[in-house]
Amino acid sequence: MLTRKRIKISEKLIALKWPQLLGRELITEGGEQIRLIYPGRVNGDSGPDFRDAIIAIDESNLVKGDIEVHVESSDWYNHGHHFDSKYNDVILHVVTKHDGNSITVAQNGKPVPVLCLPYELWYQAYLIPYHRLPCFQLTKRRDRQALMELLGIAGEERFRQKASLFQAVCQQEEAGQVLFQGMMRALGYSKNMKPFEELAHRVPRGFIEGMELRESLVLKQAWLLGTAGLLPSQRLHGGFLKEREVQELEQIWRLIAKKAKTMSENDWNFSHIYPNNSPVRRIVAQSYLLQRYRETGLLRGILQLVEEAPLIAGYRWLEDSLIVFGSGYWQDHFDFDVGAKTRKSALLGHGKAAEIIIKVIITK
Repeated sequence: MLTRKRIKISEKLIALKWPQLLGRELITEGGEQIRLIYPGRVNGDSGPDFRDAIIAIDESNLVKGDIEVHVESSDWYNHGHHFDSKYNDVILHVVTKHDGNSITVAQNGKPVPVLCLPYELWYQAYLIPYHRLPCFQLTKRRDRQALMELLGIAGEERFRQKASLFQAVCQQEEAGQVLFQGMMRALGYSKNMKPFEELAHRVPRGFIEGMELRESLVLKQAWLLGTAGLLPSQRLHGGFLKEREVQELEQIWRLIAKKAKTMSENDWNFSHIYPNNSPVRRIVAQSYLLQRYRETGLLRGILQLVEEAPLIAGYRWLEDSLIVFGSGYWQDHFDFDVGAKTRKSALLGHGKAAEIIIKVIITK
């Protein structure tokens, strides 16, 4: 990480600076004059940092594409972007230091211009000029109590909007399935929301709570993991694992695979996520929740939790009811053949349980 005048420069701060160059004339390391017309959309997934940006080259040629930011230009190769086709549409490589003599080249062989951010940007009093933002001035016009009331009103309005959305969805789909899909989306975080929702469609709640699967945890796991395409035998670098629990899952999957509409490992995002947030681990966590409420069903079980929650500290009681601790193989594994090196963490902890309660259960 570079530092200038005690200011630590990270990729995150470079990404925050990039939109501030809107309209400015800049010169790439290759001598091209460019002007930033549109900084692009922030990409919260794998791939370049900004999507669909627009720059003008020599004031006449408009170019649309992606933007990738790094602290040093050599990070392009250090991160393996020259092997990744996701970066073939990058039109500008934005850095603070162009180290080395090599140019930036995409996987398809296309050269990518390198832009070093203007040096004077890092001498500003604020890396993020909050004092210029309109919301910053609210503190001069409103006292603390008024601001808290305003935030409360905004929060309630957002809650009502989400509740209305769920009500509309429930008119088209069965309520238990809507709950199941919402929980699956929450388990996917931002990077795997869509594949988790797709998995909920391919293995619906009504099916997985049916008589054939109701009593068996391992059967639930085989259906969910196999349909997701995430068993070791289904993955590109997968192999034969000797652990008894894994062999049992593979054996069951061989018997039921023809009945399933499977996804692919490529449908899931494993990059830039914490090991504990592995989609495999979160799918297993959902299987434990389904097993926990197998007698009543997921919908009735969750509704019963809400009805029985105490008035004082009820949120904590609900969190505790959703926390999942794995057993056996999943007690200390993040993924197949990926064990925990430090402490054993919950498959579903307080943080994610709270998010499910706020964004899914209470809203519904």
